[in-house]
Formats: sequence, C-alpha cells, structure tokens
Amino acid sequence: MPDPFRQPARPPLHSLTTKIIVFVFLSTLITALLLSWISIQATTAYLGEGIERRYPLALERVAERLQHQLELHSHAQTGLATIDPDTLAALLALGRPDDDARLYLIDPQGDLKASDRSGDASQAGRIPRADRTQENTVREYTNEQGLHVIGLSRSFGDAGWRIAIETPFERAYAPVLAAITRIFIVDVGIVLLFSYLAYRITGAVVKPVEDLSEAARRIAQGQFDHDVPEPDTNDEIGLLARTLNDMMRRLRGYQREIEAANSDLTERNAQLQQAKETFEQLSITDGLTKVHNHRFFQDHLTREIKRATRTGESLSMLLLDIDDFKSLNDRHGHASGDEILVGIARIMNEAVRDSDLLARYGGEEFAVLAGNTDQIGAYKLAEKIRTLISEASFVIDDSLRPVRLTVSIGVAQFSGNRKAFFIAADQALYRAKAQGKNCVVIDAPEFLP
Repeated sequence: MPDPFRQPARPPLHSLTTKIIVFVFLSTLITALLLSWISIQATTAYLGEGIERRYPLALERVAERLQHQLELHSHAQTGLATIDPDTLAALLALGRPDDDARLYLIDPQGDLKASDRSGDASQAGRIPRADRTQENTVREYTNEQGLHVIGLSRSFGDAGWRIAIETPFERAYAPVLAAITRIFIVDVGIVLLFSYLAYRITGAVVKPVEDLSEAARRIAQGQFDHDVPEPDTNDEIGLLARTLNDMMRRLRGYQREIEAANSDLTERNAQLQQAKETFEQLSITDGLTKVHNHRFFQDHLTREIKRATRTGESLSMLLLDIDDFKSLNDRHGHASGDEILVGIARIMNEAVRDSDLLARYGGEEFAVLAGNTDQIGAYKLAEKIRTLISEASFVIDDSLRPVRLTVSIGVAQFSGNRKAFFIAADQALYRAKAQGKNCVVIDAPEFLP
C-alpha cells in the first residue's frame, strides 16, 4: 500500500537548490554581460576618439613635411613628382601613428604616387579607398584587398595632392579585443564564483529546510523518534528546528504514556476476558463435582434435541441416582456425602465419551446426554457406569474403612417430545429403584439384548 505521507521524488532540476542556483547564475550572467557591454562600448568610444585625434594629426604633420619638400624643389607644386620614391616613403613613414598604419601619397590625377613602405609591389596602380572618403573624417570600410580597415584622407597645397592613411580594423581596435577577452575571463570567474557561493549558501539554507520537511513527514506518519539537526544559528530556521525537536520530545513522552496506557488496558482486558471466561465456566459448572450443572444441561438438551430433530440421529438420556445416599449422609455427615458425590462424578466422567454430556442434575442425581446413541448403546453405557461404581471403594472418614455404593439408572430415547423424553427417563429410574436398586432400567425393555 503506498504511503500517503511519502513525498514524491523531485527531479533534480525542480529542486529548490537548483532553482536558486539557476536564478543566481542567470542574474550574475545578465549583470556581467550588461557591464561588459558598457565597458566595451566605453573602450571602443575611447579608442575611436583617440584615432580621430591621432590620424588627422599624423596626416597634418606629413603634409607639413611634404610642403617643406615642395618648397625645396623649385617652389613648385609639381616638385613632388621629381622626388625619389624612397624619400617620399621615408617622409610618409615619419608620420605613421602606429606600426600597422599605412600612409599613401596621391597625385592630382588620382594616381598612387608613393606609400610609407618603399618597394611595396602591391602599391602600383592602387588607390586607397580612404581617398574617396569625406575630407578629414575617419571612416570604417573594406579596402581594395578586401580587408576591414579604418582610414581617412586630406589634401594639401594648391595643386590637388592628397595623403591617405589606412589601418586594419582589428589592429586599430586590438585593445578592445584584449579588453573583451579580459572581461570575458572576469565574467566567467564572477559567474562561477557567485554560482559556487549560491550553491554553498543554498545548501546551508535548504538542507535545514529539508530536515524540517522530513521531520514533519515522520510526525504525520506517527514516528516521533527522529530529531532534527539543529543549526548553530539563532535565525528563524534554528528557532524552528529547536521548537520542532522540543515538540518531538513531548510527542515521544505522550506516545510512551499512551503505549503504557494501552498496555495496561490490554492487560486489564485480558484479565476481564479471563474473569468472564471463568465466570461463564462457573455459571455452567457444578461447584462441588466440577461437572456441568443443571442449567447447562437444560441448554445443551435444547441444542441436542434440535440437532436430532434436524438430522434424525438417535439421542438418549441416562438419569442416575445414588442408592441410600440419604441414610449414608446421615450416618457419616454432609462432608462425607460431598466426598462421595465428587468420587461418583470422577468415575462417571472417566466412563462417558467425549461427545457425551455429564451433569449433576440435583442432590445425588446425575444425568448423561448421549448424542447419536440408540437404546442399546445407552443401556451398555449405563451398565458400564453402574458396574464401575459398584466395584469402587470410597474412603470417607479417618477410619480408612472402605465404603461401597450402588446406583440406579433409568434410560430413555428421544422420540420427538422433550417433556415425554425426560419423563420416560425419570420413570425408568423410578422402576430401577422399585426393582431393588443397583440396576439399569430402560424405558422400552423390548429393545434390550
């Protein structure tokens, strides 16, 4: 039978500990991601502002150097075309804001004149897209080689010469990528740390709650032999645990009292049952001879008559009377008469069958009710009893002189009427007395062997 108080098994994902840990994990993760996004945006903006300051300044410095070269070459704007490419490359390289930046010189016709890397074969006929962007504005784009870059351009002088600068985007924003990596590591560390702390704190909180729940389940089942582990705290859980343990101790005390009361009640019920059985036995037993009494004989006679009527089996009755018992009682006293009655009852009890009923009918008279026994069987039983008694010796006083007794017995068979049944046995006993005693008389002598 299933336990109605047993708690159903909870899946691990539905436990309170898991829910709290997941909540803390998600809260910490969202917070970390938000802070990371803010930090990355701030770092990106800071780097962008730095690039927007440094790149125009670098182009301005290069323009000043190139302008100075123009003044040295016949003060003509076309003098740049006569300058050695390596010299131009060196001039451009001096304005490089960082090692990954590339600077380009573009003539008034829009052709690439030089770059800051002398001998770079890739620069032939290559016009940087930065030259096509808005003047002095840093832009993010993809160059002719398919690289993601940032760049800008500016013109100088009056002849239409331009200078441009490009830097790979990932190199320009390398500090941002490094910051992202560091922030990711820090975020992972924070999330793991807070998740671990949530696990430890949740375990410290949930474990006492589970202990309290288990104790409540045991109380519901009537089990009071379990104490809740008391935490070393004075918070609500500690107070509840101590209160529950105190209640458990009180319930154990009440349980012991109830068990003691039940044990005492059980013992008293057993005594009452024994007394009842004894009383019932006494109510159907003759106090002197310990055989059944007249009342029980009448009740049993009723049941046997019903059974014989229903089944058609034979039912016989023996009425026995001690011969000359009154004179014997007068000579030797009532105590001796009682001893004789006890002795007679003992002999008869040993003579009858287990299925027969022996009862003291009254005074010195006894009755035997023999079920499933016809007249011949009843006569043989009566002769057996009479012979055993006549052959027995009874010592009834201090003289140790044996006394012999005889009995007269009347036998009758049930023929359908209760009153006639008993009258027939009584009349047979009367005839036995009249025939000289110490004999057996049957109500229908024609059936005798």
